[in-house]
Amino acid sequence: MTSPLDATIVKDQKPESPSIAHADRVDRPSPKNIVRIEKNLTSLGFFTPSNKKIKSLNAKTVVFGRQIEGRRVVAQVVILPSAAYGLPVTSDQDKYLAFQKIVNNIRQEKGEVRNPVGFSSAEILRILGNSDAGKNYDDIIEWGKRMTLTGVCSEGVVYFAARKTWASDTFHIFERFVSFGNQMPDGSKADRNYVWLSDWQLENINHNHLIPIDLESYRQLKNHTAKALVPLLQVWLYATLQAGFFEKRYRDLCQILNITKYKHASKIKEKLGPSLNELQRHHYLSGWRILSTSDRTDFKVVFFHGEKFQSEFGSTEEQPQAAAVLQNNFDQGKFPGGNIDRELLFQLMKRGITEKASISLLSQLQPNQQVLDQLDWGDHLVQHSPKRHKFFNPAGLYIHLIKENAAPPETFETDRKKKLREAALQDREQEEQILAALQLAYMNYREQELDSFVQTQPDEFSILVEAKKASLSQESHWRRIFAGKQDILQKAAEREVRKDLSSRVGIMSFEEFRQKGMIEEQQTVLASTRTREALVTPVAQGETSHLTQNVKV
Repeated sequence: MTSPLDATIVKDQKPESPSIAHADRVDRPSPKNIVRIEKNLTSLGFFTPSNKKIKSLNAKTVVFGRQIEGRRVVAQVVILPSAAYGLPVTSDQDKYLAFQKIVNNIRQEKGEVRNPVGFSSAEILRILGNSDAGKNYDDIIEWGKRMTLTGVCSEGVVYFAARKTWASDTFHIFERFVSFGNQMPDGSKADRNYVWLSDWQLENINHNHLIPIDLESYRQLKNHTAKALVPLLQVWLYATLQAGFFEKRYRDLCQILNITKYKHASKIKEKLGPSLNELQRHHYLSGWRILSTSDRTDFKVVFFHGEKFQSEFGSTEEQPQAAAVLQNNFDQGKFPGGNIDRELLFQLMKRGITEKASISLLSQLQPNQQVLDQLDWGDHLVQHSPKRHKFFNPAGLYIHLIKENAAPPETFETDRKKKLREAALQDREQEEQILAALQLAYMNYREQELDSFVQTQPDEFSILVEAKKASLSQESHWRRIFAGKQDILQKAAEREVRKDLSSRVGIMSFEEFRQKGMIEEQQTVLASTRTREALVTPVAQGETSHLTQNVKV
């Protein structure tokens, strides 16, 4: 049977009129032209913004932090590109969204999506508003192959909606792709393109694990980074409906988008600005800011919800006014609450506490109050409540914990405690590695000392070995082992002699060896310091002499 990926590319026929079968799925009117796409693929950075093929990368790795059952865990996904077709890029995302539009209509008509999913290239081009040029048909065939051959190695990133579990496995998006005119599994010739979706894609689509995208607005975007951000923003902004804005660490954003990370805010604005401004012009965002993180180790991008942000419950017109208030404060060059910790304010508002109440709480904190510990404990209580709706006002619970400065039970591991424990474990592992390296160095030292003795005293060593051989041969136990095996007897005798010589050669004990190494290290550091001082002193003396001469003049 001919492999669907190795088969000769044949363009699928263009329908002569809209009345041809399946064409009505594309032309069905939709007020906002919404397409619902599977959430996993959206959030894991599968598509990389680029107008060129990317074949230079062997893999693209993205690390995530997420809350699972009240605990923050680190998850990772590795995108494994095809050597022939490279990483999926922006144009692949365009076609994937158009394909999902077809999948949506199939589900709406039949109630369920099953493999294979048939479509014509003309349908994809019509949805995207592209011409029917021959190259565009070839690009769709190449897209199908790239989506089939690209792997996704998930470590707790891909979610199964039906099973309600995070998967650690290696997947594909398309399990199989057969283009028009090539051989189907049953031996027939394909009358259109066919895609076999992966099991996890089918499961999540049929269980409504989807997010909505305004395809018409998306098509109007020109910037590749802006297009790549649209599905990501849909996930991020939905998660922060009550706060009205979302913050993303700059380094994490660079990792997801696979873009160069810059050190200065001006350069970051120069590179990201065109994409974010385009998103703002098309009302995906109402504004954006580049700010330093609270620990000053990185930058963060602040996204403010725009009018075209589509949530599963409605548009931004229905959400609180926190985003507009916060954006106005940023515009005035100030932040509400003066020296209030921005990260803590964001964490409180993310949990449904109003801006005013959050600022009031943070302005009355006790010295060294561990607010994040209290929020972790509150998350745990809300998520593990015996009754699903026990906490009708979770925000009130968080306020109470902070006002009362309630300490979580000693048995509860907060994120802060977990980091301290992991740091301590890392320190212990490092100490163990240092000790193991020192023990290995000591063993090498012993062997070198013994080798030196053997080389300088070969006659004495030979006499000792012969005596040891005679001694071992007299013992009944060794006699049976060494019977007729003189080479083994020779080696055993040499080992025993070297062991006996350890005390005679003057080999240091392990503790003495360790102390000597520490002294040598200190002497090396001292010598290095003196060398630097010697280099600096002549310069200083030269400057003093020059100043003295100036004074005399």
